[in-house]
Amino acid sequence: MELSYRGSVNSWECDENNHLNVRFCEQKLWQTLSAGFISSGLISPSKVDLLLSRTRRQHSRFQNESRLAAPLTGYFGLLQHEEFNVIAELRNDITGEVACSAVYQVADLASVGELTFESHESLSYALPRGIAEDLPFAKLSLPEALDKGFRPIGQGIIQQEECSGSGLMMLHNYMGRISDSMPHLWRSFEGDGEPDSNEGGAVLEFRKRFYSPLKLSDRYVVVSGMLDVAPKVQQFAHLMFNLETQQCSVSAHAVAVRMDLIARKAKSLSPVEQQRLRGLCIQSY
Repeated sequence: MELSYRGSVNSWECDENNHLNVRFCEQKLWQTLSAGFISSGLISPSKVDLLLSRTRRQHSRFQNESRLAAPLTGYFGLLQHEEFNVIAELRNDITGEVACSAVYQVADLASVGELTFESHESLSYALPRGIAEDLPFAKLSLPEALDKGFRPIGQGIIQQEECSGSGLMMLHNYMGRISDSMPHLWRSFEGDGEPDSNEGGAVLEFRKRFYSPLKLSDRYVVVSGMLDVAPKVQQFAHLMFNLETQQCSVSAHAVAVRMDLIARKAKSLSPVEQQRLRGLCIQSY
């Protein structure tokens, strides 16, 4: 794999868990991806924005925490896989551990000539683990999604600073808008109870399917719900609708855990809490 990014974790990139927020993980992965495409000769600098409309799927995994000031190095490669053809990952430069990785399905990939492909057998840590396929809900209308139990948790308008020079929303900002909305979803589950300040949520795996890119000044709404509940792992579904076109712009399937912020590890839900949350899951398709 080719080194195409170096950077570190800034304080303003950290969230309530005191580690690098998923939005900025993906922003650094995007730099790794786009710089890798250019240095490999797969795309010219003037055409790098085309990657935004040609990316069909992105499957991210978050393997290790990146805390404040952690030095990160990004690596890019082409992938031999039945579904994904590009990989980007961030490694902690001190420990050598993979912090996060993403595999992408990019359409109309140019001729790769003599470039080397990475074998997927050696990259099992980056490939899908808990999510095998796209969500089936993207064909639903917004009212149909609400009828199935999806809850509106995010709404707004796409800002200029979220977009590329061509006016398309950058990939990491889809993650950012969904991440920003999650407290509304958890609050709807908790009811009147006070949230535990020593508890947070951490994403382990996140699969996005892009349908119609959002662009500058588009209004959107995010609707979300819980798919499944286990003692430590919960699964969520997210749909992001363009309010002008009424079409689903992106669907996302997330695997996450509740996190003990003192012990820095996943927290198990009690049997009673599991049963309560299962009763709030959205209906199967």
